[in-house]
Amino acid sequence: MAASALDAHLASCTDCAAWAAEAARLTRMARLSALDVPDLSDAITRGVVLPAARVARRRWWLRLGLLVSGALQLVIGVPAILGDSIGMSMSTHASHEAAAWNLAIGAAFVAAASLPRRASGLIPLLATFMVVLIGLSARDVAAGQVSAGRLATHCAVLIGLLLLIALDRVERALPPGWPGTKSADEDAHKRLRGVA
Repeated sequence: MAASALDAHLASCTDCAAWAAEAARLTRMARLSALDVPDLSDAITRGVVLPAARVARRRWWLRLGLLVSGALQLVIGVPAILGDSIGMSMSTHASHEAAAWNLAIGAAFVAAASLPRRASGLIPLLATFMVVLIGLSARDVAAGQVSAGRLATHCAVLIGLLLLIALDRVERALPPGWPGTKSADEDAHKRLRGVA
């Protein structure tokens, strides 16, 4: 609508003219009045930083647990390389395969403890492994082919998997840019790349 047509309408319509005058008055008041707005930044920051600090502490404990679980898994794998099958009868090559797998799991746990963002990549593999292992172990127990001591060696993998899942959840809960998170590592990498 042209400004001249609007002016002509407002001159002839008292309802619209009253509305336009009230709108202009409210606009002027909003622009000129300075309302006291409380500074909520401390309360907002406290609501973010304290949970993040709590999550970071939980992350530290999960990393430590994963490191211990990885070391335990490595301890389980080393005897198999040296010929001790830890209560299981199998061929030499199958024993070496089991040893390699145990050492790989232990190394993966230690790696995830050192760089927690790796946890998410290990979860699908180890979850599948545990589901299959539990099914096969139940069958072996029913057939009397495995000892309780041998089954106990699988606890380190199960505990490690649970720690990986918890660590992955904690990692996702930390705010972007928190020290040691993926986004902070990427930022540091970009800064270093900019220097070179």
